Amino acid sequence: MIEEIEEYQARLGRLNNLKANGIEAYPAKSEKGANLVDAKAMAVDTAVESSGRLVAIRDMGKLCFAQLKDASAKMQLAISEKEIGKEKYKFFVKNFDLGDFIWVSGNIFVTHAGETSILVKDYKILSKALLPLPEKFHGLTDIEQRYRRRYLDLLSNDQSMEIAKIRSNVVRELRNYFDSKGFYEVETPVLQTLYGGALAKPFKTHHNALDIPLYLRIAPELYLKRLIVGGFEKVYEIAKCFRNEGIDNNHNPEFTQIEFYWAYADYTMLMDMVEDYLPRLIKAAGKDLKLSIGGQEVDFTGPYPRITMRDLIKQYAKIDIEDYPDDESMYKKAIELKVNDIKPGTGRGKLIDEIYKVYARPYIVNPIFMIDHPVELSPLAKKRADDPRYVERFQLLCVGGNELCNAFSELNDPLDQEERFKEQTRLEAAGDDESMPYDEDFIEALKHGMPPTGGLGMGIDRLIKLLVDADNLKEVILFPTMRPEK
Repeated sequence: MIEEIEEYQARLGRLNNLKANGIEAYPAKSEKGANLVDAKAMAVDTAVESSGRLVAIRDMGKLCFAQLKDASAKMQLAISEKEIGKEKYKFFVKNFDLGDFIWVSGNIFVTHAGETSILVKDYKILSKALLPLPEKFHGLTDIEQRYRRRYLDLLSNDQSMEIAKIRSNVVRELRNYFDSKGFYEVETPVLQTLYGGALAKPFKTHHNALDIPLYLRIAPELYLKRLIVGGFEKVYEIAKCFRNEGIDNNHNPEFTQIEFYWAYADYTMLMDMVEDYLPRLIKAAGKDLKLSIGGQEVDFTGPYPRITMRDLIKQYAKIDIEDYPDDESMYKKAIELKVNDIKPGTGRGKLIDEIYKVYARPYIVNPIFMIDHPVELSPLAKKRADDPRYVERFQLLCVGGNELCNAFSELNDPLDQEERFKEQTRLEAAGDDESMPYDEDFIEALKHGMPPTGGLGMGIDRLIKLLVDADNLKEVILFPTMRPEK
């Protein structure tokens, strides 16, 4: 800490030196000049101007080698007393620090070591850095500090910058794909009077002017389906969502997903679409369809197997969920199977899901579509016509059961939807704080008529985490939620 304070005071002194010499240390405007990646490709003796951050300085007396970095590359600078004069050379080595942004002009040359460099003929300060770069004191190897001070993490860890760029490329490809398929990108409320669209606990706030409680959305689903009622046939939203739940390697309270709704489609058509667009996203990330994730080779080449939830549980838990048709019998079996974190009154659907998570999920490696969930687990999905105990739903799973997509043939029967909302209300009264509230306005919208519709949600954070083989979701969220420092 003492060293950092001394360094800060020394840099303040050099800032004052700049001011004393009539130099503006933070000019309002400067031309960028050439990107360094382009400058490195220029021919010898080509005149060049460029700008960037100083990330290395090595003074050798009358010759100083420095390294300049911008968003495209790093490049060596040679600052010579012979080239720019004794006074200007001395001023540079005494007043410029690692982290400073500078502009330089000069000519391209190649050193004896074969490194393409800029022989500097002129320079000027663009922004004076008053605190040192991470390499100066920690190297920013502390994981928690990397997440808290992402700006320093991006500066010092090339991998972090690469992940951020991969994420941007994937989101761009998502938009390009859905735009090319005739979908309209829309925006729906983040602040909602009723949360819905998923089984999750919301964040609650209060609007002072209206004197009403409001909730941060847990999903955009019910609003997007209102748009289908209103006449749109293809809509999508890249949505920030919020769930007041735990934080771990796979969960952040604030996360990003894409949800889309497609009129006159069902869940089989959505599975076909996923098999079409997912390889494109993987390629946009610069990856092959065969990836190493968590030490296992995962092959994203389609088509993906389609296996019912019932059959997965049969295979791994060695039980048939149809032998336990009500809450009580399923609860007794879950206790017998040593499933934790359940309590009396837990609904049958949630119990089935917990059994799946304990017994089947850890063994999934290559992508599969888990299809046809029990109706109790899916209050917004359409029942199968041949067996109303199950719904037309799928989740795309891979590598330890990580869920990439969740999709339904959407329930458009308002009377059926009304009954399922009532069941959610019963679960809430029994103590389930992740149940879905009764949404009367949504029921009214459905009563005006919604065509057969397929809908899908895909977590962007989790997809990127898998593609870059990160251990923690925080690696792929630029500013993850963190406990405040003491």
